[in-house]
Amino acid sequence: METGGLMDGIMGILNEMLAIVSRVFGGADTISLLIMLVVVVAAGMQLGNWGRIVQVTVGSLVLYGLVKLGYSITQGANPVALPTTAWNDLKVMSVGDLTVFFLAFAIVITVVHTIKNSVGSGGH
Repeated sequence: METGGLMDGIMGILNEMLAIVSRVFGGADTISLLIMLVVVVAAGMQLGNWGRIVQVTVGSLVLYGLVKLGYSITQGANPVALPTTAWNDLKVMSVGDLTVFFLAFAIVITVVHTIKNSVGSGGH
């Protein structure tokens, strides 16, 4: 494969990923974004070992989903129907959307953890 073709392929993938990010996070309401922010900052503060980033990210995604369900209940959603609704929403979510959520959470958790360690060590 020639270099130009490889670059075109990479750029195509990056453009597609950017479109998914814009769709996933651009369509989110303010409360959802605030819940995400609180969850990932808390996870970044609690991440002790880099080897746990995958587990902490998955746990953060689960926690985000649970907090969103709790918020829905406070807004009058039927608590009996929520598990089925949430499961059906998850089943129709694309792999691209799930990947974007996972990578975004992992990146922000990593950034928060890095900042916390830099500040905590006096920048050394």
